[in-house]
Amino acid sequence: MSGQINNNKKCLPAHYSGKFKGSFAYLTIKDRLPVILVKVVDVMCQSRSSLAETYGEVAVEDSKAIVGRLSALQNEMVTNKLIKPLVSDGPDVDQWNDYLNKQEEIYGFQPAWFESSWLYAECYFYRRIKQAFELSSVLKDFDPFHKQKEESLLPTMDSVAHLCSSVTDALTNVDKNNKADTFNLFKKFLEASLWGNRCDLSISAGKENVKHSDQLTQLDELRTNILANDIDTIWQVLQEANYSSQEVNIDFVLDNAGFELFCDLCFMHFLQSANLVNKINIHVKTMPWFVSDTLEKDIHWLLETLAKSNNENLINFSKKILERLESRDWVIVNEGFWTLPHDYSEMKDADLQLYERLSQSDLIILKGDLNYRKLTGDRQWEETTPFRAALNGFEPTALATLRTIKADVVVGLKTGISEKISTISENWKFTGDYAVIQCFKKNCT
Repeated sequence: MSGQINNNKKCLPAHYSGKFKGSFAYLTIKDRLPVILVKVVDVMCQSRSSLAETYGEVAVEDSKAIVGRLSALQNEMVTNKLIKPLVSDGPDVDQWNDYLNKQEEIYGFQPAWFESSWLYAECYFYRRIKQAFELSSVLKDFDPFHKQKEESLLPTMDSVAHLCSSVTDALTNVDKNNKADTFNLFKKFLEASLWGNRCDLSISAGKENVKHSDQLTQLDELRTNILANDIDTIWQVLQEANYSSQEVNIDFVLDNAGFELFCDLCFMHFLQSANLVNKINIHVKTMPWFVSDTLEKDIHWLLETLAKSNNENLINFSKKILERLESRDWVIVNEGFWTLPHDYSEMKDADLQLYERLSQSDLIILKGDLNYRKLTGDRQWEETTPFRAALNGFEPTALATLRTIKADVVVGLKTGISEKISTISENWKFTGDYAVIQCFKKNCT
């Protein structure tokens, strides 16, 4: 699976794959994913008493069976076994198994863990964890990552309070008719949302690595680490939408829960309070995914946590977000496509209804590393490849990606940028210290 492939008569770069020893993909499958599995097993062992109290003794037997399935998964992965069809009764099983069959048709052999594309193997890994729970009696909907997501927020509460205070002050004092002032605040809260993506529990194998203390005061300094910055284009998209339509609707595809989610809510709250948008569809995952990805219940847990705090700004912020949800100015969308193995260039074939719904949006904002990998197919593009070219035809409407870089694929950089950064940091693609803000606009390249 390492060479170029012909996709719809179009020659595309190869996918990143664990077959290349020493690569980030290889080390992910060899080292990081097994550590994540061990943590899930630990959670199940430590939770048996509480699960028994909640669900009865059947939960203890379920827990033991889940651990057995996870141990089997670990063995399959580290010994590079063939990827197996799913066997649970989940609503997406046929789509996953059809995708596996298609891989065999394309490449002429059934993929194994290290020989498949890294994107597919990693997504399949989390779907198999979900299957381990789906096959149980009473723990089908248990989130083994929920405690980690909760614990990751606690060290960030000072930063949460600081950012919330900044949003409150900005919205109190902003002159909504002064475009220059509004743009400066737009840039500030967009960049706060961007850098909230710095830490990812799937990258740190479930261990929180706090990088966001005093983040808001560091935005000017961090701006030099944004290697491609289309913030002006995103602003232009919103301005044109407001000029041409009485109602501006956007779709916001979330990434991580915890601190990043709070940053995203602040950005969305600013967008609506500044009259830049009218309605927001907030897309979440439908199953535990990449450790820290946001589920609907993670949003509600965050709002409850803010409401229980001793900080008046946080309490009021929580109330305002709940009001937006209750009024349906904001709608949480549980969309199964985001946890399928497809990259986004395949959306029109895999989920035409979603593609058509997104086509009605004025702007799609996609957060984080996995969304970026799926936008670009996680292929070995040259860093100078235009962003639009790497989208490979995924053009439902204007779209923007806010991503701190924690994986190989990067596109849309000016000539020489990659080489320059490599002299500063050899592993710059994997640290989260550099970022891109990239935008595709329908009427430009």
